[in-house]
Amino acid sequence: MAAAKKLVSASGVKATSMRDLAREVGVTEGALYRHFDSKEALIAELFSGEAARLHGWLARSLDEKGDAWRQLDTLVEGFLDFGFREAESFRLIMELHETAALKAGPRVRLPREHFMAVLERIEQREGLDLLDRFAPVLMIVGMLSRLVGGARSGAVKLSRPELGTLARRAARAIVQSAAAQGNRGHAPPGRVQLP
Repeated sequence: MAAAKKLVSASGVKATSMRDLAREVGVTEGALYRHFDSKEALIAELFSGEAARLHGWLARSLDEKGDAWRQLDTLVEGFLDFGFREAESFRLIMELHETAALKAGPRVRLPREHFMAVLERIEQREGLDLLDRFAPVLMIVGMLSRLVGGARSGAVKLSRPELGTLARRAARAIVQSAAAQGNRGHAPPGRVQLP
């Protein structure tokens, strides 16, 4: 798996063959096929391991004692930290998440589970009604992924603390906007409904 991670990080999924991997590991291509039915199965396994690392990283960063909004903040910071400190793993997850996550199946604990759980806590504790928790989670994770990529490429000029502040504020705004949509028609008296 370490060799697969190295090759896929350097060349991408499409450019990495089972032959390349066998050569890197020092075994025959047939030996690899005794462990993995296909390149797709190997990539799904690679994704599963890396997603589990990010999942664990986020679990360790989560402030379980803090209020729900603070928990969202710590997840945002944890995601950014992983993106900067574990750059190779982060790049792999981002490259593989669309295809490998589907093949990895339900046994894989995806990082979004933490965000979904925190949004549920925010709903319960704040009395909010999100029509769909998944949409704001996708927006937050997508934003964080692009910020890490932009900062790593030099396109984003913010310092790491500035990036964290911006990301935390944006994540909160995304949730509040989704809540405003969910609460449409149910706004308490004296509260303005968003169009």
